[in-house]
Amino acid sequence: MQLDNTATVIFTVTDAMQPRFDGSIVHPVCSTWDLAHQFEIAARKALVPHLEANEEGIGAHLSIDHCAPAPLGREVVVTATVTKIDKTTVVCSIEGKCGESVVATGEQKQRIFPIEIVERIIANASE
Repeated sequence: MQLDNTATVIFTVTDAMQPRFDGSIVHPVCSTWDLAHQFEIAARKALVPHLEANEEGIGAHLSIDHCAPAPLGREVVVTATVTKIDKTTVVCSIEGKCGESVVATGEQKQRIFPIEIVERIIANASE
């Protein structure tokens, strides 16, 4: 894993991405929770090429500041950059832009474990 490694996700805001509460659309823009999903995807893409064959990542933290709207039909570019690495944690700084406008910023942390530990964590959660 290297500092400053980046990964980018590009998506177009669709009707399904609008914020809805109790079945009603609130605004014709990308919802914060859909931006959060795209942030997770970008951070995962920044991590995967650097995992060892016996390792897996687990999301441990996500923060997002939704700064500006991304209207329906517009393209959003999300870029995750690895900013911190230690023995078990990878941190990405993430930014989403719609044209020149910064739509959202945030941070995602992933914990890195051997696959058998991840499987044990999931099995224990299922009991």
